[in-house]
Amino acid sequence: MKKHLFLALLAFLLSIAIVSCSTESEPTLTPKLTSTVAPPAGLGSDPVLPSDAEVDRKTAMLLGIDLHSQLWATRPSNNYKFGFQWTVGDFAYEKANVEVRVIKNQVDDVLWAPNAEKIDGTEPDGFVVPEFPNPDDYYSIDGLFKVIKEAIDNDPLRVSLGFDSVFGFPTSAVIEFAADSDHEDVAFFAAQLVPIPGPPK
Repeated sequence: MKKHLFLALLAFLLSIAIVSCSTESEPTLTPKLTSTVAPPAGLGSDPVLPSDAEVDRKTAMLLGIDLHSQLWATRPSNNYKFGFQWTVGDFAYEKANVEVRVIKNQVDDVLWAPNAEKIDGTEPDGFVVPEFPNPDDYYSIDGLFKVIKEAIDNDPLRVSLGFDSVFGFPTSAVIEFAADSDHEDVAFFAAQLVPIPGPPK
């Protein structure tokens, strides 16, 4: 129980730091080192960072992501479903709401959500929306953590992240790269995560 509270406290404190980093007008990730005072880690515990540590924003964000990932690791089951929406893509169906079902920590199925808007009038003549979403275009929560980390490792211009306060999973991400970058922007929303009861674990 103490471990869960400790991780939740650290995740909350670092999510505040991540959001504050993402709202500045300058690029979120800079090589300039800034002094960061270590947050309290809990009663009788050593701080996560020494009080005189110099931590750049990229390192602070990756530390926050790791803490949320640790909180996610305390979930009761590897079987769950959640609502998801990419907010980048060429066609409306690529950005439509879906339900991602995960069994044994692997994407098992992806279904259109009842409110999915799969067309918006910009599709070319004769375009046919797929009957079902392509599961290869979606990720488990562990996969979303990996997508975020890889994007941050490639030095984007802007990063804004949100995390669930109970399970620690990423609820939103906006990661933008320079126009001449070889890397694609990442933007999504995730919500309403529900464990799927019963075996297999």
